[in-house]
Amino acid sequence: MKPMDGKQQEPDINYTLGKRIRTARKSLGLSQTHIAKALGVSFQQVGKYESGANTMSVPTFLVMCRALNIKPSVLLDEYARL
Repeated sequence: MKPMDGKQQEPDINYTLGKRIRTARKSLGLSQTHIAKALGVSFQQVGKYESGANTMSVPTFLVMCRALNIKPSVLLDEYARL
């Protein structure tokens, strides 16, 4: 698990979201290249989203959800309850 940020009591949302996206993508047998084409970005950028290194915009997140055929609420789970 990623270390806690000194300002927060929870793991970084980008890291948690990226981990969930990677799990969903792999469970569907999709490559980063497949997702990258749907998003109009490089496969390296998808890797950065999955690692939590880069933050997705809301429109990109919604396209990601469509590409994975998953509801945004499933990926946001605990954050949707805040």
